[in-house]
Amino acid sequence: MFRKSSAVSLLLWLLVAAFFNQIEGNNPVSSNSSKNTNTCLQGTPGLPGVPGRNGHNGLPGRDGRDGSRGQKGDAGENGADADHRNWKQCAWKGSDARDIALIKDCVFYKRKDDTTLRVVYQGNFYLACHRCCKRWFITFNGAECSGPLPIEVVWWMASVSHHSHRPGSIEGYCDNIHKGNIRVGINIGNCANYGNADGITGWHSVSRLIIEEVPRSQ
Repeated sequence: MFRKSSAVSLLLWLLVAAFFNQIEGNNPVSSNSSKNTNTCLQGTPGLPGVPGRNGHNGLPGRDGRDGSRGQKGDAGENGADADHRNWKQCAWKGSDARDIALIKDCVFYKRKDDTTLRVVYQGNFYLACHRCCKRWFITFNGAECSGPLPIEVVWWMASVSHHSHRPGSIEGYCDNIHKGNIRVGINIGNCANYGNADGITGWHSVSRLIIEEVPRSQ
């Protein structure tokens, strides 16, 4: 009798416990509170902090090692100036007593059309007459320079008693000369409005023509 009543009481207690558990599971407040037990709300962002002070400069580092030496590179191309280093000299010794003549010429190869020829004659001049004039000038393929003007010197003498042999030179630049072989010459002739006179080019000394191809003037 006692065992039967005890079994009934235990069964009744289990039914009551199961009923309350079902009620608690269906209760939204209880369910949400259990789910949100470990959830925290986000707070308001704080104000930015004050920037810190600059740090002290570090100590200087040690010197690095010397780098390895590389191989020597190939030679570069010639610069603009080197392209124009084209020159020639013709020299001779003796006297030429002709009063009107091409004394000497020198063939020069000009490389470009847009360059200038610089010509220098160095030698000895002689003139003997009374109130006369003689002219020495440079020609290019038989013609005088026209770019811009002839390259020349003139010598006028008042009296035959003053004649002498004098060293001198003629120098100038000539434009508008085409590339190729150019025959550059030193000539003697008469001055304009004067008759013929006695002249000599060179006298027991060396005469020379120096020709150089250079860039045009600015």
